[in-house]
Amino acid sequence: MSDDVLIKSILNKNKVRYGANLNDADAFEYFCAETVLKKFALTFDEIDKGVVDGKNDGGIDSVYFFVNRSLIAIDTEMDTFKSPVVVDLFIIQSKIEGGFSETAMAKLLASVPELIRLDADTAKLATLYNSEVLEIFEKYRDGLGDLAAQFPTVNVHVIYATLATAGNGKVDAMVPGLVKAIEDRFPKSTCHVELWDAKRIYEEAQKQNVLVKQLPFVKSVISHGKGYVLLSNLRDYYEFITDDGQIIDALFEFNVRDYQSSASVNKEIALTLQGIEDEADFWWLNNGVTILAEEAQSQDNKLTIKNPLVVNGLQTSHEIHRFFSGGGADAKKRSVQVRVLEIDDEARRDRVIKATNSQTGIKPASLRATEPFQRKIEDYLLQLGIFYDRRKDYWRNKGKPADKIIGIERLAQAVIAIGLERPHDARARPTTIMKVDAEYQALFSDTIDLRIYEVCTALYFAVDSYFRKERANIPSEYRNNLRYHIMMQLAWKLNGSRPVHPAALRALKVATLTDADIKAVLDHTKALFDAAGAQDKVAKGEAFTTTLQKKALVSISKLPTPTEMGTVSEVVPASTAISGSSPSKS
Repeated sequence: MSDDVLIKSILNKNKVRYGANLNDADAFEYFCAETVLKKFALTFDEIDKGVVDGKNDGGIDSVYFFVNRSLIAIDTEMDTFKSPVVVDLFIIQSKIEGGFSETAMAKLLASVPELIRLDADTAKLATLYNSEVLEIFEKYRDGLGDLAAQFPTVNVHVIYATLATAGNGKVDAMVPGLVKAIEDRFPKSTCHVELWDAKRIYEEAQKQNVLVKQLPFVKSVISHGKGYVLLSNLRDYYEFITDDGQIIDALFEFNVRDYQSSASVNKEIALTLQGIEDEADFWWLNNGVTILAEEAQSQDNKLTIKNPLVVNGLQTSHEIHRFFSGGGADAKKRSVQVRVLEIDDEARRDRVIKATNSQTGIKPASLRATEPFQRKIEDYLLQLGIFYDRRKDYWRNKGKPADKIIGIERLAQAVIAIGLERPHDARARPTTIMKVDAEYQALFSDTIDLRIYEVCTALYFAVDSYFRKERANIPSEYRNNLRYHIMMQLAWKLNGSRPVHPAALRALKVATLTDADIKAVLDHTKALFDAAGAQDKVAKGEAFTTTLQKKALVSISKLPTPTEMGTVSEVVPASTAISGSSPSKS
């Protein structure tokens, strides 16, 4: 069986993982992005946000901007990254066709060099490309400007993937021209253009998601129950956490700290690593590493670990990686202390993650996923056939369909849009709305009825499903900008008025919504959006939300005035709209 047939078979079997109502071409886009970016261990939501395919996409199907291997969102604060800084921009064109096309390559040659240039004519670009393309590349250009003082290393990766079983000499000949055009736009960058045929795609997709690693240890291991304490040679540990010299991101997805090379503790670790002749071994001077495992087994001075997660020791691990990547000596007689805990119970796993990351300097917001209330939401939604991904890609890795999975970030966006009537913040601040403790408590609190999360999730799924079905008919600037504004208004429609108070919100019958209902709200919102200028900044501004509130659809517009409802103090404030707090307590 040829590679292209194998890939089609895989797609046919796994298409549901990417959501319902996707055609083969759309599913192939997700499949390719997931395969190309496998080493970054992205969630489905993160992959989805990078898909820009549609009218005026410049021949680009998906694009992803990373700094120090962290995916950058529209609201990521770039000043958190300190030297050394490595920037990676991945631009993917994925066509479920049987060969490489000169026309497709020509589109990339025309669009990419202009989109990445720092002095780009934004007004001109706005006439050529859709809003999703514009937004990601604008963040990339602005990000490079913000990082200029850190003298970043910049890598641009262009991947053109098809189900080709043979090459195309004319397309091959166009590759050097694209590389040169990109590098000329930013002389300090390095460009990699790769043509992935069916064989290459299949080889990359074949790599297992289940990660099994072996960690050699020195002399003997101390074991008790399902826990192990060992000393591992520094070089062996470096090999354990890397693949072809690159850090394996999936190992660190539950370590709540970010790597900060300039932090004083990291400088001390670096100095300790450099002290090759120091009589004090490395592990004497360092707290070591804690690893969680699904399974662990000791044999022949090696610990075999299934799906390891480094939950404490990120700074140590990165400094060890930095030391050996920079040509550090083997340090054969020096070791790092490692604890490996074989835990299959999620509650105990969460306790360990929180306990090993609760030292001074860790903000409470960084540990939200392990909180009992987050587990309560997960358990409640699971009974309804909804998979709450509070643990990164936990449910997708178990084969659950994407259109039944919702992550913490997406749920927070839905709740702030529907319950607090702030869709502009859901659009503008996807990753930062939970960073402030008070903000988090307004979204996730024991005082909030769990049925509210069910309704908000159902509204998110309803709009997302409609957008996927009508993708070809709804321009990207509307899909990208108006999702949360539409969800808010659908809640009004179901309720018959606004604002939707907690008792009413938790009782909304989302299943009664039809495509015609969603289309009516979409058309109404599009008209107001167009009148306001139809720009990203409009959707991100509070003024547009206020316009929607003032110009609600006829069926929900006959609202009592504040005077008719009583004094201003009697009106439930938006900040308490989902908590169930009475106005007098607000």
